[in-house]
Amino acid sequence: MKTLLTSLSILLSVLAIAQPTVSGKTSPTTDVTISLPQSSITLTGTAVEANPGHPVLDTTWTEASGPSTATITNPVNRMNTTVTGLIAGTYKFTLTATDKKNSASFTLTVTVLPGTLAITLASFNVIQNSAGILLTWQTNTESNNAGFVVQKSDGGSNFTDVATIASQAKDGNSNTPLNYSYQIFGQIVTNAGMSNILLVALLLAGIAYINKLKNIYKRLLMALVCLFFFSCSKSVAVSDNTISSHTEYRLKIVDRDGQATYSAIKVP
Repeated sequence: MKTLLTSLSILLSVLAIAQPTVSGKTSPTTDVTISLPQSSITLTGTAVEANPGHPVLDTTWTEASGPSTATITNPVNRMNTTVTGLIAGTYKFTLTATDKKNSASFTLTVTVLPGTLAITLASFNVIQNSAGILLTWQTNTESNNAGFVVQKSDGGSNFTDVATIASQAKDGNSNTPLNYSYQIFGQIVTNAGMSNILLVALLLAGIAYINKLKNIYKRLLMALVCLFFFSCSKSVAVSDNTISSHTEYRLKIVDRDGQATYSAIKVP
């Protein structure tokens, strides 16, 4: 009986150490706190073979929790990797190592503080008007602010730049409220229709009448009729940006050092 218990104890000990040994850190510490505008960090991991015959086969970095903006550059089979796209919040990143039979994990925490913003944004509104989409915003203060990039996303996670608006603040600094706006126009609009049909009818009637006049009067009246026709039937063309109720808008706020922060996302 004693021999059996001894054998069982040895077996349990072997099974207990069969997992690889995993550790990780951010450079240079394990759990770390950073402040915006820093939005990236390096993760460094180690995975050590626990027993001979049980080599580490693969390793994977994953985001266990936190905002969805983070991107792990090389998540698979890389001990060292870079995480980008960090915004204010708390993230947990896990390194998992796997051998022939077992796996083990190590989790570290990255806390991102808001930092010093280039502006204090008092309001940001997006409304639909007769011309398309109007964005308006107001800043209470601006510090080292270069300007704003209006961005849109058609219901997805990728935002594209629409326009760049320079800061109104002298040298990027202001302690008084400043107001901004940007109009995004809808698709091409024309007023061609029944009015043009009526104009054609008038033109034909005018030609019939002109034929009864002398040549000098014919030329003069033809010129006036043509000028009137083309001026009335002229199309009013505006930008052909697509307007959609699903389109999301935000402001990318860029300081004079090239660092960026983002406003809340708004829809019309």
